[in-house]
Amino acid sequence: MKILDLQNEFRELISQFRNEIEASSAMGNFDSHKVAENIICGLLRELCGWPDLHNLNAEQANFPGIDLADDTARIAVQVTATADIGKIKHTIEKFVNHNLHQSYGRLVVYILSTKQGSYSQSAIDSVCQEKIQFSANKDIWDYQELCAKAADASPHSLQATINHLKAYLRGIPIGLADEDIDPPLNPPETITSNLIAIGFSEYLYIAQLNSDLVEHHGKRREGRWRETIREFNQDMQVRIPSTYVVHGRSLITFFDLTDNNNPYRHLIEDGTAEEHRSQDFYMIGEDYERVFKSLLRFSLQHRLFQERVHWENDEKEFVFLPREDALDQRKEVWQGEKKAKRSVFVRQYNKKDSSKVYMQKHLSFSADFLNFDGNWFMSITPSWFFSYGPGFKKSDFSHSNLGWIKRQENNQQVMNHFRFIAAWLSSIDEEDLFSEKSSKDSFLSFSQILNLDGAPSLDETQWTALPSMPSDESGQLQGLFGL
Repeated sequence: MKILDLQNEFRELISQFRNEIEASSAMGNFDSHKVAENIICGLLRELCGWPDLHNLNAEQANFPGIDLADDTARIAVQVTATADIGKIKHTIEKFVNHNLHQSYGRLVVYILSTKQGSYSQSAIDSVCQEKIQFSANKDIWDYQELCAKAADASPHSLQATINHLKAYLRGIPIGLADEDIDPPLNPPETITSNLIAIGFSEYLYIAQLNSDLVEHHGKRREGRWRETIREFNQDMQVRIPSTYVVHGRSLITFFDLTDNNNPYRHLIEDGTAEEHRSQDFYMIGEDYERVFKSLLRFSLQHRLFQERVHWENDEKEFVFLPREDALDQRKEVWQGEKKAKRSVFVRQYNKKDSSKVYMQKHLSFSADFLNFDGNWFMSITPSWFFSYGPGFKKSDFSHSNLGWIKRQENNQQVMNHFRFIAAWLSSIDEEDLFSEKSSKDSFLSFSQILNLDGAPSLDETQWTALPSMPSDESGQLQGLFGL
């Protein structure tokens, strides 16, 4: 099998690399250690999925405490040939003393030779100053961790890793001239898109609307069917899920309309319900794909409503609300590189009268559905929503507040908002797997973020943040509530 051949080749190359480093160290030749930083950087990019990992020493000579960093994943790496506990403690001390823990949530020490059999966790904890969590078992690496990750890597990632090693280990023929052995200064990058892969029910159901509903609709235009159905339900004192669309006087939904207990039975003609494959429906033509996208959005709207994330129609955004109206804050736990909490709603009170609410800030996002050759994705664009009052109505200051916060946020902060939303959607997806309601009304599933390979390399140092705008509101209320 090809994958076994790749794994064997990787094992041979990583062994050669380690042997050369150990031999150079024994001879007192430490120039190879600087080259090793670039080698390890490329290996970790591919095997750990840290596409933004870069060599800090290439940007600033002798960067304090660490050698490599990925600002997106908030990972820092120290590359060293010294394996004793003293070096580990010294690295952590410099990391903390230079306040690098504020920028990076995790520190990894990579040993170029072979790490010790064990390290004292208590000795490590003594220098962490409770500012960083560093595990002797999980955060000290050598070639063994790389081999373990290579064993689980995809063929594409493993081949890229092998090519990277070959490019540095001279004498390994891969069709390059000697002067071309080193990788290009600006290699292609992997771009993280704002798309996540989605799944949905294999089947949808179509039934004709009943005559009473059609008569109630009268001569209203086609696009006002939901208004008619809302009025019809109010007259009957019935509430229904929003997971449906109307097209050509037919109701279309993922709910099984052939089941007599379906929530739309009072809206459809008996005996007209039919089951269709979702793919067969949206592939009929552009108009049917547009209808199917609407069904996906209404399905998302219904699912998120259960999580107190409501659709704001005027803004075309989903808005996080507090879990209960009276609560002043909502925080969600999410899993990035490590578990963390993120505020998605906060209520700010008037400084002069603490009984009055000044403003409410919500994390929000817009969503769109895209079909690429039968592969469906949902795009996510993070934003903020500002409200007032118990009904969470849009604030008159929403536009100016949003403009202010957008000027303050950089690309990394926006990316972190996106990563949180994607991770949170995945977490509620997992909850559905173990809930009784999952088989009844949870028709969407959320998968991985789409990464795109081969993008042109960009020098991030050329991108500078916009200057902070002056404000008379005490730092615009400390960065609009400090979130």
